[in-house]
Amino acid sequence: MDDHPTPLHPALAALSISFEHSNIGTADNFIAPLSHYGFLAITGPDTAKFLQGQTTCDVTKVDDQLSCAGAYTTPKGRIVSSFQLARTDAESYLLRMRADIVDSTQAVFAKYIVFSKAEQENVSDTYIALGLYGEQAKAAVSAAFQRCPSQAGESVNQQGNLAIQIDQDGKLYECWVKAADIASFWPLLSEKLIPQSSQHWELQLIQRGLGEVSANTVDSFIPQMLNYQLTGAVSFTKGCYTGQEVVARMEYKGKLKRPMYRIKVAAIELEAGTDLYSTEGEQSIGNIVNSVTIDDQHSEALAVITSKAVDQGTVVVGTDKATIEVLSLPYAITN
Repeated sequence: MDDHPTPLHPALAALSISFEHSNIGTADNFIAPLSHYGFLAITGPDTAKFLQGQTTCDVTKVDDQLSCAGAYTTPKGRIVSSFQLARTDAESYLLRMRADIVDSTQAVFAKYIVFSKAEQENVSDTYIALGLYGEQAKAAVSAAFQRCPSQAGESVNQQGNLAIQIDQDGKLYECWVKAADIASFWPLLSEKLIPQSSQHWELQLIQRGLGEVSANTVDSFIPQMLNYQLTGAVSFTKGCYTGQEVVARMEYKGKLKRPMYRIKVAAIELEAGTDLYSTEGEQSIGNIVNSVTIDDQHSEALAVITSKAVDQGTVVVGTDKATIEVLSLPYAITN
């Protein structure tokens, strides 16, 4: 197993971190460098207004103590970028997303931001994303940030370095640390946590049904296909934004045929965007969203799949036509 397939940020690599080699899913109380993430910074007096008119989340609710998940969709409602949004000061916001879509997201925003008093910049070299999990994670965040978030979505800002609680139970935190400050933050954050690969973190998100768009799945899904109406990444009261009409129509008048499921597949590696099929036909009935290879025996994934095929138990994936097992999610899927 490759411990960190995506290269570490140079500032983090300079700390000569020693990683454990626990099987995916078996590690508790870990800290993981999330090298697969990048950052887009948007600053200026019109930043909040600009983001409010372009994204699915209610940016007016994001402040110094509250973060949120969101997405940017095309006029047809297809997701181009999914992200976690937080504010560093009154006119500055950070969007953390998959590193392979930062540039494309910036290019899309560039078409509209020219009409606002706001500027954007790829700051993936400036910030380092870290994932913390376990009973000791809260204490680690408190030690590094002087206090810890107390509910899902709450954030703590320590001189531009951010800690965000991801789950309801207070065991999963994401920290965005400036590369210039990582040498002082890492010892405090990692004192009671074991360094592990980012795959441990990705499994935690999969188990919580938190799907993310990457380069392979850009323009593939509407928000409801990723269950964003259930996980809080879409506001239906904020007003207009790009793609809003399509998203709202699906919510109030449509019938969602392809929601996102959590699945288990035996002995196969899965890539984002991989097609799923039914044993009843040759047409694709779904796609992998995110996946993690647990061991040599199986993988876990989030996948958008036709509900009918799931109910019939006819879903297969890969050239070997491996069957899937549908696993539970912490929320009820609505069709």
